[in-house]
Amino acid sequence: MTKGREQNAAGNEHEGKGVESRSTAAGTGPSSASPRAPSHAERARTLARAARFGSLATMARDPEGFPYASLVALATDARGRAVLLLSRLAEHTQNLLARPEASVLLLESPIVGEKLLEHGRVTLIGACTAVPPEEAPECRALFLAAHPDAATYADFSDFSYYRIEPRSLRYVGGFGRMSWVDAAAYARAEPDPLAAFAPRILEHMNDDHAASILAYARKLAGIGDATDAQMTGVDRYGIEMAVTTPSGERRVRLAFDAEIVTREEARKALIEMAGRAEEG
Repeated sequence: MTKGREQNAAGNEHEGKGVESRSTAAGTGPSSASPRAPSHAERARTLARAARFGSLATMARDPEGFPYASLVALATDARGRAVLLLSRLAEHTQNLLARPEASVLLLESPIVGEKLLEHGRVTLIGACTAVPPEEAPECRALFLAAHPDAATYADFSDFSYYRIEPRSLRYVGGFGRMSWVDAAAYARAEPDPLAAFAPRILEHMNDDHAASILAYARKLAGIGDATDAQMTGVDRYGIEMAVTTPSGERRVRLAFDAEIVTREEARKALIEMAGRAEEG
């Protein structure tokens, strides 16, 4: 399958099999048009912004031509490029000096639970080269903001800043949600503004408002035989749930009526959805 075939005619990446899209406005049943969801470019940018470590793959010098993977600290800049502070003595740096072709695997944060393959990850593929001297101060500030402890060695003479310029990206958001992402689309995409609050929102809703989530599933998603439901995701456009039924688990997405930007807006939207579910 070519990269282009994993995107639809509008250029939006597919969300994968098994995720049902629902409208909260109608109260039941699928919407006539699928509710908006983050594109894979947006999901990749959101994931990359939060990443602080990654697995860097370089082309080994010995044995020549084989991938060499190592753990590195990193930060991402305003265009989603990975910025690394590398020692010239490190094996991966020596590999890069010989050949700049590289990739870095970034994992969704926080990395918790046993089902790691259900978590998001993105691989940035491109040339990893030393940052020009005039751009080093900006990279230094960016990197130290993400890794304050690096200040103890950041100015050592053998350390320099490197940056991966993505040429292509592979995004995987769990089973059935994956695609190649265009580098230009990735650079243009905006990270989700709720990402920093999402874990707390999910914990609060699942721990304290389980009845409301079940009502979302039964009334807003139209799954009348739902016996349990858990919120598994929240973003600027809506929420996602894992819904338990007698016939098995179903994954459902519900859209907000409007794009959400702040934590307070998310709280109000979830309360409004609960009110509609109770009326249904």
